[in-house]
Amino acid sequence: MDVEADGRSLDIGPLQRRAVLAALAVDAGNPVSLDALTERVWGAQTPEAPRSALYAHVARLRRFLATADRDIQPVRLSRHADGYVLNIDRQQVDLHRVTQLVEACRVAPVPNNDTRIVALRQAMDLWRGQPLSNLAGYWAVKIRRSAESQLLGVAAAWAAEELRLGNAEVVADRLARIIESNPLAEPLVALQMRALCALGRTSEALQCYAVGRTQIAEQLGMEPGPELRNLHVAVLRGELDGTYAGSVVSPAVSASPVPRQLPTDVVRFVGRTRELSRIHEGLMPLRQQGLTPIVGIYGAVGVGKSTLAVHAAHQLVDAYPDGQLYLELRGCSVGTAPLSPMDALARLLRALGVDLPSASMQVDEAAAQFRSLMAGRRMLLVFDNAADATQVRPLLPGGTGCGLLVTSRQPLTGLGDVCQVPVGPLAVDEAVTLLGQLEGADRVAAEPEAAAAIAQWCEFLPLALRIAAARLVARPGWPLAELRDRLADEHQRLDNLEADGIGLRASLAGSYHQLSDSKDPAARAAAAAFALLGASGEPELSRSTAARLLAQSEACAERILERLVDAQLLETSAPGTYRMGDLMRLYARERYAAPQGN
Repeated sequence: MDVEADGRSLDIGPLQRRAVLAALAVDAGNPVSLDALTERVWGAQTPEAPRSALYAHVARLRRFLATADRDIQPVRLSRHADGYVLNIDRQQVDLHRVTQLVEACRVAPVPNNDTRIVALRQAMDLWRGQPLSNLAGYWAVKIRRSAESQLLGVAAAWAAEELRLGNAEVVADRLARIIESNPLAEPLVALQMRALCALGRTSEALQCYAVGRTQIAEQLGMEPGPELRNLHVAVLRGELDGTYAGSVVSPAVSASPVPRQLPTDVVRFVGRTRELSRIHEGLMPLRQQGLTPIVGIYGAVGVGKSTLAVHAAHQLVDAYPDGQLYLELRGCSVGTAPLSPMDALARLLRALGVDLPSASMQVDEAAAQFRSLMAGRRMLLVFDNAADATQVRPLLPGGTGCGLLVTSRQPLTGLGDVCQVPVGPLAVDEAVTLLGQLEGADRVAAEPEAAAAIAQWCEFLPLALRIAAARLVARPGWPLAELRDRLADEHQRLDNLEADGIGLRASLAGSYHQLSDSKDPAARAAAAAFALLGASGEPELSRSTAARLLAQSEACAERILERLVDAQLLETSAPGTYRMGDLMRLYARERYAAPQGN
């Protein structure tokens, strides 16, 4: 963050003051609330009295802007409602100036190359290094990533136009510096090779490819994409001499529509503040390590993993300007097999505008093609309901520009360095609040004790609460006490947690059938043990109690119990101590009583 006046750079002050000015300049001309400013400046490290600190920084910034003002149009920092607005011509903020130049380039008539190249050159002149390089924090990283993505597109468009005009030398010189900081930007590597060949420096073009290929292999574990590989072959054959006659790349315009596949966000979302904070922190880029940031959300049936993932993804849309891909992996769906890695890759490739070239393509080939397409993109992937790490591993995009958010019923430790976010039931007050938002706050306020009891019988699970609320909405004449009494009856509880084709019983069945339908005898034995333990009626289980009920040794019983914990069919609060929730126990009892094979 830098301020210039009369051609000289001015000292704004400490980093936090720079961050305040940056947070206002990004929304130049528009008000920014105090809460938004606090989040942008401090993020999770908010001080005890952030507003007092903001007031102090704003006061000093006003004095600074008043003394620094040398332009015809003054810059003013004004109070607006519960926030501030930086009143400045957006053309004076480089970030907005670049955007306006890109738009001018995009809408310029194709034959009018003068307008296009002038706009591109002006945009490139504004690129003086990493944006907001002296600011830290999640918000600064988000803005920096978005700006860098746009600038790389500008650089590709500028280089292509300069090559068309025969200015290969300026392209070779400028791209060499840009590629050094962005070695995975394959379009820029290709344009650099073309510039070097146009200058007769074929050996340097081949060296450029060799360096790029090494970087891609080391950071992504893959080969360059087909365009760069074909260009390499053309250089080896001497087919790339002379002026570049390729098409001009238009910045900010993709060859195919930007995918926006996220399901609709929920309007009524309650709690999960800590989990959302961990997800945001976990999806920050790991550029130094060359890794894709992965966040795994895991938990038992009905805790709201999918809802949390979709809600968090919608909050992160601006951080991933190249789009969002969503895939339901069907890891625990009843009656439907989990999506195979090849089928999943085919869907992802189609979303990117590419069909599998042949039915004989292998998983590793499709995975390599997917990674090639994702290289250099800033895209968020959301994989919902994963069965295990084996299903997800071929779908990893590689690189640092993308982020992956995956939900599952157990932690996917096989994916390596994953930020694991466990999700449990809501707190009591959150559960009652959610029930009130879904069913009606007045109705809940009229019967607070019945509402609290309903939340308790639902075990504070968002899925069960949503189903209970749906039943009440469909029965406006019922008092809440009626549903409370029905849920209190064990024989009716699961039946009363079904509405509009959605039932808790079906969701519980997913985890059970993942074991009972497995080809692994140990998994099937664990499923049978689950039913037997549920039928016993024992809410708390020790190793010795389980061994007696299962007629097994304590060591064997413990292996079975741990298998059920991994499947989220049992809970464990301490070594050797296990618990089966009431809803889970009722379902297990039904499985025990069901005829063989059902």
